[in-house]
Amino acid sequence: MKDKIYEFIKKVNAIAHTGMTYSKDEYAIDNYRELLEVSTRMLVEYMKLDIQPYDIYQDFYYPTPQPCVRVFVMRDDKILMVQEAKMNDKGKWSLPGGWCDIDKSPMESAIGEVKEESGYDVMITKLLGISDRSKYIKSKMYVTYNIYFLAEVIGGEANPNFEIQAVNWFSINDLPELSTKTTMNEFMTIYNNYKNGNDSFFE
Repeated sequence: MKDKIYEFIKKVNAIAHTGMTYSKDEYAIDNYRELLEVSTRMLVEYMKLDIQPYDIYQDFYYPTPQPCVRVFVMRDDKILMVQEAKMNDKGKWSLPGGWCDIDKSPMESAIGEVKEESGYDVMITKLLGISDRSKYIKSKMYVTYNIYFLAEVIGGEANPNFEIQAVNWFSINDLPELSTKTTMNEFMTIYNNYKNGNDSFFE
């Protein structure tokens, strides 16, 4: 059984970290910084309790790849895609997805990202593959692993969040300009592997 107090503090701490990283508003950054400091103190104090000897920072400084989920949502042989609203990729399209949340499994993160970005409720039906992005993009300080899932719509309707300009369905022969989150090579490698009925793709 999960410790709800610990999970809550950890979630707040993760949100504060994300806010500090991505927010551009100085007022918001100050609030996130304060929230980060408070939640970190709470974590430290809570972990010192004899009844709950947690130490989530035991391996925190060991460099590891960052996992990201991307979802092929298929309907009538068309693929669900979302149009980016952020500056670097504004107007370009990507598969719905994002970073894995600290308190969710990859599959749970994938379902949540599709809902947040597109408005659709989906059911994951298959792990399509895992891609090492360093093989497709210029090297960064960290390596990203894209975890690709196959899914089908089970409810909801098109209702993108603030990160997304539009939601649409595209055939494989009429794809829009892709954002940097998935290169065409990655996209076609995973898609062709799926269409050919192959096992999950790993590299």
